[in-house]
Amino acid sequence: MEKIIPISELQSQAKRIIEGVKQTRDPVIITQRGRPAALLVNYEDYEGMVATLEEMSQPDWRERLVEAERDSRAGKGMELEEFKAKRAKRAKKG
Repeated sequence: MEKIIPISELQSQAKRIIEGVKQTRDPVIITQRGRPAALLVNYEDYEGMVATLEEMSQPDWRERLVEAERDSRAGKGMELEEFKAKRAKRAKKG
């Protein structure tokens, strides 16, 4: 569950707030003058979001998703290292 705090609380309790985000993986919205200004998220979750956005930036992402779902239902898959190598190769082309 996300939490909303003012920037002054982050300034005075940064260590406690960051530890909480690391442990619970719940994001914290930081407000400034009562309005959302920033988002504090667990770093691993952030990496996952960036990877998802990168995948979705590919023009054929929908087709690849359909194929992946079909392969998953059929019990097909690939090792993580193979996936990473293919992704890195695709990133170099793009």
